[in-house]
Amino acid sequence: MVRVTVTIILALAVLIGQFFLQYFLSLRESKWPGLILPALSLLVGLIYTLSATTVPAAVAGFLVGGGIPFLLHLVIYLAGRGRVRRRRQDQVEKMNIQDL
Repeated sequence: MVRVTVTIILALAVLIGQFFLQYFLSLRESKWPGLILPALSLLVGLIYTLSATTVPAAVAGFLVGGGIPFLLHLVIYLAGRGRVRRRRQDQVEKMNIQDL
């Protein structure tokens, strides 16, 4: 019973932790670290699609295995990049004010 509980808690931590990691990577100055997890989830979805034996299984495998996580990671990435863009714009405005 304890083993099952620990496994479930660990699986949930990994599931939720990947989205926190995605947001953290999206806030980096370089845009490339934030694209790692979306690319990996898309790759996993493609692997599930290519390993399926029927078309419905391929579609389900892509959506569950990589399509939906890819979209979630991409939305988080775009939100983080928007925040980085606003932060850069604020810095430029502060420098312009200091130049006056």
